[in-house]
Amino acid sequence: MMQVAWTEVPQALGDLFYALYPLVSGILLTNMLQWVYRKAVATRSGTHWQVYGPVYLVAVANLCCMMLPLATLFIYVGKIGYPGSKMWKGSWFPNTPHGVFFYMMKFVGTGCLMVGVMQVTGLATKIASKWRRLRNGRHGVAAAPETEASKQESVTAIVDVQKGQPDGC
Repeated sequence: MMQVAWTEVPQALGDLFYALYPLVSGILLTNMLQWVYRKAVATRSGTHWQVYGPVYLVAVANLCCMMLPLATLFIYVGKIGYPGSKMWKGSWFPNTPHGVFFYMMKFVGTGCLMVGVMQVTGLATKIASKWRRLRNGRHGVAAAPETEASKQESVTAIVDVQKGQPDGC
């Protein structure tokens, strides 16, 4: 398709994308933090931790998720400690101790973000409630009562499938 080797990409273009990564990530993460704060204040009640717990989780997520993009920007564009501070050496994946640490913190942050958003929206409770309604047959299409004839049809269909015969044969 595009088949351009990474060595053919101009350094300035690579630096631009190294700079856009933390910029876009920072904008999205801080906007999510603001939304979670407003949602928590407007909809939650109880103790301080019950109200602001999701906000703290999303704030921790902001810090953890921004470590890798900022480290990449400072090391590869700003050349801070470069080349000794490179996060990947001979690989496309972080394989130095600090590179692996930043990479793992990105996923810790993603987990905190997921839990914080689920708490503030009550998503887990909503999914469990919907699941219970569906399992109890109170919502959606109700199953027809099973008769002796329908039981016999089911048994016949199972036997036909086991014999390898298609329906109706």
